[in-house]
Amino acid sequence: MRAPPREAAVMPPHVRFVALSLGLLVLAPCGARAASSEPAVAPIDALLARSAAAWNRGDLTAFMQSYERSPDTVYISSHAVIHGYDAIRTHYATAHPGALGTLTFSGLAVRPLGADYAVAVARWHLAMADGTRPTGLFSLVLHRTPAGWKIITDHSP
Repeated sequence: MRAPPREAAVMPPHVRFVALSLGLLVLAPCGARAASSEPAVAPIDALLARSAAAWNRGDLTAFMQSYERSPDTVYISSHAVIHGYDAIRTHYATAHPGALGTLTFSGLAVRPLGADYAVAVARWHLAMADGTRPTGLFSLVLHRTPAGWKIITDHSP
């Protein structure tokens, strides 16, 4: 006797997009970029440099300018999925109420996914005033908007 068919799990569109994006990134040869993708890399690198500079100044408002100001923007940590620009800002303000430390990135790899989307993967490093040096990996899904590239999904466990 056959078991009844299971219903397919329905993933929200942003989760499907992230899964597809990360799958494409994994399938791509390391370090390979099509010549047409190069124009996306420099602006995303600049966006992340501005983001780190704002973090290092302790300027959460400027740091959040890297994110698309939308209720659909998502932040995924090791503990929660946070939906919406305002909720993400509140998360950062609550999780980092004092000195933010000095943020740097290493190993940045950007993979364009068409003309208006890209995935960025790197390692973040924090140097805190107390001498601790937390580090971790992140992946970002970015969207080219009229205001420039913006983070629409941040996976920083």
